[in-house]
Amino acid sequence: MRTKILILGLICLVMPLFAAEKEDSINDYWQSLFSEPVETVYIIMKDYTIFPHTSHYEDIVYMEIGRLEKMLKKVKDKNYGIEDIAIVIHNHLDDSRFSILDRKQYRRLKKYGFKGLFLLYSHTTNKTYDIED
Repeated sequence: MRTKILILGLICLVMPLFAAEKEDSINDYWQSLFSEPVETVYIIMKDYTIFPHTSHYEDIVYMEIGRLEKMLKKVKDKNYGIEDIAIVIHNHLDDSRFSILDRKQYRRLKKYGFKGLFLLYSHTTNKTYDIED
């Protein structure tokens, strides 16, 4: 798990250096993070701190805004808030579309000050999608 978190941090650091033609390489990196047969969400802060979370289900990951906020506030010497999140990325094992629940979660996050990217990695297409596209 530490290796996955390290890889994700490195991706975040070099992501701005990649051009559009390197999209396949970026998708390969995301694929390496989502190797378990369950849905997982990674919360990536603006300072590249990473918080992985899973509910251990194949088709859903529960992430309550209130709990997320409390967890972020408890990080020693950081006092993170929802507005400090740069990327929220989760995976779908058998679909490449954002679900109704994904869209609802995105709207909730926006309501609490989220201005980052809300992404989906699809195992069926090996591509990453932005909810805003």
